[in-house]
Amino acid sequence: MAKTYDLIVIGAGPAGLMAAKTAGENGLNVALLERKDSITDINRACTMMLLVLNEYIFGERITYNARDGRICFPVNGFSIRYNGPHKNLYGWQFYSPNGECISFGNYKEGEAKGNEGRISVVFDKSSLLQCLLEDCEQHKVDVFSGTNVVDIEKKDDKVCIKSKEGKSFEGRFVVAADGTNSIVAKKLGFNEERRFYATLSGFGWDLLASEMEEAMSLKTWVGEEKPTIFFFSIPRAYSDEFAVIGGGFNPLIDYERQVDNFLSHGRFSSWFKNVEKVRSVAFCENVYSPIREPYRDNTLLIGDAAWCQEVEITGAILCGWNAAHAVTVALADNKVNREGIESYIDWWKMSLADRHDFRDYLRPFTMPVLMGNEDIDFLFSSVKGPLKPTLHAFTGGEILSAEIQKLVPMLQKKKPRLFDKIVKFGTTPLEILLEEGMRTGYPNR
Repeated sequence: MAKTYDLIVIGAGPAGLMAAKTAGENGLNVALLERKDSITDINRACTMMLLVLNEYIFGERITYNARDGRICFPVNGFSIRYNGPHKNLYGWQFYSPNGECISFGNYKEGEAKGNEGRISVVFDKSSLLQCLLEDCEQHKVDVFSGTNVVDIEKKDDKVCIKSKEGKSFEGRFVVAADGTNSIVAKKLGFNEERRFYATLSGFGWDLLASEMEEAMSLKTWVGEEKPTIFFFSIPRAYSDEFAVIGGGFNPLIDYERQVDNFLSHGRFSSWFKNVEKVRSVAFCENVYSPIREPYRDNTLLIGDAAWCQEVEITGAILCGWNAAHAVTVALADNKVNREGIESYIDWWKMSLADRHDFRDYLRPFTMPVLMGNEDIDFLFSSVKGPLKPTLHAFTGGEILSAEIQKLVPMLQKKKPRLFDKIVKFGTTPLEILLEEGMRTGYPNR
């Protein structure tokens, strides 16, 4: 007969580890299930940034205490251990196909200020996961790696879980933190009620010996080729490597070929002429509309499993912390139902679902659907910066939209066709802009 846990957490990423650790600290009997054999292995593309350090995100004002090795969440009132390496980031450069640059933040001024001028840090995600895993074990969490969940069902007052390996688990509550391709969301029917937008996929390399300018920054490029993909570059905290990743909303694109062309023949190929390819990285995830009510059958979906794409590592940690405390209170009050964990649902809506329109996150990546390379080059060259420093996707969109508004009289006079395209870009439903992605993707509901 399976042991009955107070809480079963599915997924040992930042959200799941944080939920299990916090519930264990609160004295609950917790099981943590993870499909990977090694929880701390990072086997998908990840920017590994601490977002953000110069403004609020999801209602929190995150700080990093390098002296004591703590990532701090002062609004919510907690901090976590992190004993790995870090490097400061001082800006975000966004390049058009021809190399015109929109810069969020003055890189040189930020770099001169050191920690006071940083807008984020990159860190080692593996070290972060190791710290959280050690804390889970310290607080008596039963950790089951190599456990691939294939079924979940509520029976009477318990949730029953089965794994591909033949293991069975029972819990009074379940927290599903199994990512954007959540099997729990699929099994419990959440995805039937969500709009599918695309399958986001891509490929890249960790590289040594890059000669990038203003290297300690996030860089984004609108690709030169058709079909258009976007490229990203980020330094690694644990070595002198840089990740360069290309991706988009059409899984039929040969991303590896486009990335290699970008590195060897693209407009910025001089930055990569002597690089050594250390390891390949890739990702593939489905993009759905968020789940506004992430609770069903004593199961709470948190983090990426309930969001449209990614809540970032810091958002995931916030989700895990709030979910674990909500479950603890529900069990203490003997309310093993929605009412018991209502505090989490309220927090989720206030901090994410109702705070941000997820379409504002996705829309910038559809720019090439309506605009050609020359249009994007002209628009980027017309935005004078540097702009306000940010690495927050929603804030960046708001800042850029305000700058484009200032260009309206000039665009109407000099580039009326481009102006019409910009208006259409801002008013066309996302479902139309992502029509190709919706057609070529793999919903896997």
